[in-house]
Amino acid sequence: MGIGGTYRALVVRPRGPAPDRDRTYVVIARSMADAHQAVTRLLRAEAAASLVLLAAVACGARWLGGRAARQRLDAERRLREFLAAAGHELRNPLTTISGYAQLARVGHPSSERMREEAFGRMSTEVERMTSLIDELVLLSELDLGRSLRVRYVDLAELCRAAVTAARDCHPEHPVRLLVAPGEHTVAGDPLRLHQVVANLLANARTHTPPGTTTTLGLGTEDDHRVIEVTDDGPGVPDALRARIFDRFVRGEGAGGGGSTGSGLGLSIVAAIAAAHGGTVTLEPSDRGAWFRVRLPAGL
Repeated sequence: MGIGGTYRALVVRPRGPAPDRDRTYVVIARSMADAHQAVTRLLRAEAAASLVLLAAVACGARWLGGRAARQRLDAERRLREFLAAAGHELRNPLTTISGYAQLARVGHPSSERMREEAFGRMSTEVERMTSLIDELVLLSELDLGRSLRVRYVDLAELCRAAVTAARDCHPEHPVRLLVAPGEHTVAGDPLRLHQVVANLLANARTHTPPGTTTTLGLGTEDDHRVIEVTDDGPGVPDALRARIFDRFVRGEGAGGGGSTGSGLGLSIVAAIAAAHGGTVTLEPSDRGAWFRVRLPAGL
């Protein structure tokens, strides 16, 4: 029973003969002040901990919400930049085609040579625009995570085929092939992996003068297949190195004669490598460019 506000008592009969038990009682009382203080401290501690936890949850939710908002805004910004750049790149050949189409409509016999040249230029621009559209479609498919047609690919055979094609089509740009001893198979999409090698060779060819030697190397490192493309050309300008794999980033062509290509070749290499669980990097080099692709030996 309670005695006042801070004591609790217990009434018991003592042990002994029956007559004594019937007439005698023992009251055991104990102060509850210490217990009340302990409970109060415990409740205060729990309340303080709850407030801290709620504040941490609120801050975390706010941070995550802000992070999601920033990521969304960044994605929207990159999408707008991509669409603007793509629209600009597509507008250029369309403008050229439109201009030469007007020239081709000239009906005077003396303009026959001009019409033939106009048709030739229109055909070139159509091919350029078709290639650009194909590259944009490929990048969008890779961004959407479209499934690769995975099979076991012999990278040594793939590199030999790519080098043979480069030598046959561009004999003015010598290409060497160095394949380390051992197995060089990976699980991947053979068409896309061939595009990785072809794009890297084309990039070296585009940005180096005729006679520049390009070397394609293949080896294994830490359970990864490594493809390296190096050249002894002028190298990559420092201003472009940080964003060399961004879309629509273009350097000057051989001889410094202005930018060339669509600016999507290396971004496609990076996207394909990432889709295979690999990476591509531009390595430091005293001379020329040095690109390095690492692909897992298996998926």
